[in-house]
Amino acid sequence: MNRTIYWLTNFFWDMMNYIICASLCFLIFLAFNEKAFVSATNGPCLALLLLLYGWAMIPFMYPFSYVFKESSMAYVLLGCLNIFLGIISTVSTYILELFPEEPELTEISVKLKKAFLILPHYCLGRGLMDMSVQHLRKDLLENLGSTYDYNPFEMEIVGKNFVALFVQGSVFFFLVIMIEHNFFIRWKATAKPKDLPEMDNDVLAEEEAVTSGSRPNDVLATKSLTKLFKKSRAVNGLNFGVPAGQCFGLLGVNGAGKTTTFRMLTGIMNASGGDAFMMGHSITKEPIKVQQYLGYCPQFDAIDPLLTVMEHLEYYAKLRGVPRTHASAVAQKKVRKMGLTRYKNKRAGDLSGGNKRKLQAAIALIGNPPIIFMDEPTTGMDPKARRFLWESIMKITKEGHAVVLTSHSMEECEVLCNRLAIMVNGTFRCLGTPQHLKSKYGEGYHVTIRLTRDTTSEIACVISAMETEFQTSATLLESSLLMAQYHISVAVPVADIFSSLENIRTGCQVEDYSVTQTSLDHVFIRFAKQQTDGLATVDSTSSDDQLMTPPSRSNSRVNLII
Repeated sequence: MNRTIYWLTNFFWDMMNYIICASLCFLIFLAFNEKAFVSATNGPCLALLLLLYGWAMIPFMYPFSYVFKESSMAYVLLGCLNIFLGIISTVSTYILELFPEEPELTEISVKLKKAFLILPHYCLGRGLMDMSVQHLRKDLLENLGSTYDYNPFEMEIVGKNFVALFVQGSVFFFLVIMIEHNFFIRWKATAKPKDLPEMDNDVLAEEEAVTSGSRPNDVLATKSLTKLFKKSRAVNGLNFGVPAGQCFGLLGVNGAGKTTTFRMLTGIMNASGGDAFMMGHSITKEPIKVQQYLGYCPQFDAIDPLLTVMEHLEYYAKLRGVPRTHASAVAQKKVRKMGLTRYKNKRAGDLSGGNKRKLQAAIALIGNPPIIFMDEPTTGMDPKARRFLWESIMKITKEGHAVVLTSHSMEECEVLCNRLAIMVNGTFRCLGTPQHLKSKYGEGYHVTIRLTRDTTSEIACVISAMETEFQTSATLLESSLLMAQYHISVAVPVADIFSSLENIRTGCQVEDYSVTQTSLDHVFIRFAKQQTDGLATVDSTSSDDQLMTPPSRSNSRVNLII
């Protein structure tokens, strides 16, 4: 949806609600026959003052929506702020007027009355006060046998408040539109790039292919995409492309930059540097056009608990430009596709966690966008629902859609992703098919040794024995008082591994051991250990980085547990 239209419709709806409240306030004045406000002279003035107050006050509150994340907190703080500003600004000028013999206070009062005209609260409060003062003056003079006529619309009475309120409403709304279009954001990312280890050859090849334009069929291409937060880089120069009909996976621990990347690609967050192109359109120069080509399933459900499943889908179908006459049919199709037929008339707030994720995925598919982003789509799903969604995603890719997803499930990535990349500190450390990554980084065997007693001497015995038996062919990955994990080079025959482990089992207090093929989980964990808090740099000579160097020899692998 166009951002200007979004705010215009919000303002129209809020103004309609405000007019109802303002009308009730006017009726209360009439019911109590407050002549100071509802007389033939002041009644029209009060009605216009209340109307213009809503015109100014509603857009005055809109910029604060960028400050607060919780509506309850915003309601309390802004309510207190409005009361404070309204009372202080109005009462302070009134009190200063009580000392006309003090020229300095009078001068301050005149200046404050001009300065406070930028506040809708003051314009309303002072306008009501001036109307009341003029009416009391008229009553007093008439009781003394004199006449006094006045026009509350004059500039010296309430007229200046009307002009100020009209200008405020226009300026505040224009300010919101400029904020929405990032008019005030002109800074550049100046933080130095993180000192990351040398990039993988596959990552460099992908960067070369994307930047050189040798893959024109990519429906999504990012070029040096960067996001800067204060002094750290959450995303550090990503380069990758996704063609139609492919599922691309982004893996990484929390804080690696996956969700930030999604938020930039979907237009929710602005990139600090670089660019990305969807169907040939730039996310920085044509964000509205880009959003027409994508569907987004966020990490956390963005649904209205009071709307039913069908109401959600029909609503988003209309937003996508589906004619009203066809919106119901489109919604019915997505309901059947995602297995939500039984729940189509059920409110979203009453759905289970898995069905909420199905609904969120169905919303992302509305309009058949060529590019679909799914941020941990199977979170909270039971195994049956997860399998169902996997099948749905595979059907989507077969239909020619490009899917980009994040997940913490290695099984999910192996099932769905044609290619995947592991992110560490906002950049790619490896990229390729799941089997390619396992073959390149997972050569050898993973040995886990469990001890019978949790003593330092026993774990020292195992470590010493492993060094004796395997020498440089075994690398310690992790150790505790009850367990030690090793990576064994593929150069060591399987029979020798078992023979050596049996010798260690005899010489040390070993309860059991297991020998497995290095899996995608192990590859991911090794890379994940290099993740920092976003401020520290990564030591390129760490042992974990050495483990990432692909072995030069290959052999058959086993998956045995003793």
